[in-house]
Amino acid sequence: MQSRYCHLVLIQVTNYLMNKWLNYAVSNNSDDLTEPDDYVSGRAETPSESIICVDCGGSAHLLTHPPEDGVWQIGEVVAYRCSECRDRWDIVLAPEGQ
Repeated sequence: MQSRYCHLVLIQVTNYLMNKWLNYAVSNNSDDLTEPDDYVSGRAETPSESIICVDCGGSAHLLTHPPEDGVWQIGEVVAYRCSECRDRWDIVLAPEGQ
């Protein structure tokens, strides 16, 4: 039982740190490695239905379903799968206009 609890705590801490890092990476364009004071939130660019695969040049299609409210948020991660080489691409959404 204790092992399962430790595993759940580790997952929660990892998710927290990953979200903090993603929000920091999106909001800070400098090389400064200090911690952000608060999270960047708001609307993100709507992801395109397909992108060009960097590996093979094929078409990678959006796997991630849109949010229920239809509003994509900064820092959300969307996944694409290439129809030719089958590679998966995870993209972090940026603020609108960037």
